[in-house]
Amino acid sequence: MERDTKAALHAVASIAARHRAHTPVSRDWPPLWVMTDETAQGPATDLAHLVPAGSILCLRDYDHPDRAALAKDLARICRTRSLRLLIGGDVDLALEVNAFGLHVPEGLWRGRRGQIRKARAGGLRVTTAVHSPAAARAVMSGPLVADAVTLSPVFETRSHPGAHTLGPLGLSKLLREVAPLPAYALGGIHTGNARRAMACAGGWPNLVGVAGIRFQP
Repeated sequence: MERDTKAALHAVASIAARHRAHTPVSRDWPPLWVMTDETAQGPATDLAHLVPAGSILCLRDYDHPDRAALAKDLARICRTRSLRLLIGGDVDLALEVNAFGLHVPEGLWRGRRGQIRKARAGGLRVTTAVHSPAAARAVMSGPLVADAVTLSPVFETRSHPGAHTLGPLGLSKLLREVAPLPAYALGGIHTGNARRAMACAGGWPNLVGVAGIRFQP
């Protein structure tokens, strides 16, 4: 299973790297962003050893019984493997482990302005999720703008079968809404459709890569 996961991660990273636009924006943000989900993937610390060097690893697992200890373990591995660690939803923990940044869920963007300011003051990058044009406008308006965003769901996911998806056309529309922010295609991305998602990069150079949990068909 680990061998399959590692192969999928490296294959998707390679596809995204080949098909994204080569701009100053893309040089600052790697082509692969991996979300932790111990229910789907197993221990996040094991996953951290499989992710291609230089990628983003985002700690979700909000209900982990010892999330602080997990974040510290991941921070140590990420430093060793040149991974960029994002901490989901907890600026104090992100600062404590000297993470690359803070990831704010879409629904909390407007309500976490204090945390966002604190993250910025501490030198953290701040990212968020966008699922609709309204959410995109919220992220792009006001004094606080994200450093990068995920756009989802591009394709149907195992966790939300039958839910509305963006598809490449909808993804392209959201890329326009958030331009020039660096953006990642998220949701149902795997080795079989990553190239199709990245095809939007030809028109929107702010599409810097793909994000997800499993990356296997």
